[in-house]
Amino acid sequence: MQPQVRSRRLGGAELRTHVPDVTVFGDNGLRIVKIGPMGPFDNNAYIVRDVAAGASLLVDMPLDETPLLDAIAAEGGVQTIIATHWHPDHWASYDAVRRATQAPVLVGDKEIKIPKDRVDGRLEDGREVRVGSARITVLHTPGHTLGSISLRTGRAVISGDTLFDGGPGRTFARGDLETILASIEAKLLPLPAETVVLPGHGANTTIGESRHGFDAYRLEPKAAGYFGDVEWPASNEGRVG
Repeated sequence: MQPQVRSRRLGGAELRTHVPDVTVFGDNGLRIVKIGPMGPFDNNAYIVRDVAAGASLLVDMPLDETPLLDAIAAEGGVQTIIATHWHPDHWASYDAVRRATQAPVLVGDKEIKIPKDRVDGRLEDGREVRVGSARITVLHTPGHTLGSISLRTGRAVISGDTLFDGGPGRTFARGDLETILASIEAKLLPLPAETVVLPGHGANTTIGESRHGFDAYRLEPKAAGYFGDVEWPASNEGRVG
């Protein structure tokens, strides 16, 4: 799946180094709109749209509500919101997005420390979420957080803060690095090599590229119990989240 349109820039350039881009991917009637980088952590958000049905789903709600709301209004039809995990940079525009869409917010069923009145439902591993006639498959990919999820849709996977261009997401406690690597190996790397990885921050990659990086890391792993930032040995790309 290749970007069909790199369409426009949004937001106040005077307030930031990076101005949010809107990039559109086409995949057999499914339209995936990437909005980012946004906010101080260069987050990405995604709108997945069944063009024929006019139905959309929003993934994550980062800071920078103006460009995000502009994209939501331009696409229309947002019926569901999914948070890949419950770190503040992924729900900072929650209130504005809820007002604009009136759509329910869903999170992974293993995610913790979320006020009950902030979510409307939980998504278990393997669950399918409909967007028009399209189906999005929920993949439980813990490690960055206990309940982190990735979303397989067409020839793409929205990976949240589990997998980035150049390595896994940041981990915060002993054992978490082993968990996130296991998630990547079990749930993401088996996808077709050409699958586009759409992360919660930064540039896209592919499953094929990620396999190469993962294999290189296995030859030079961190010590047991390490946590924090990790890069595949061949990459110098930094990540946040």
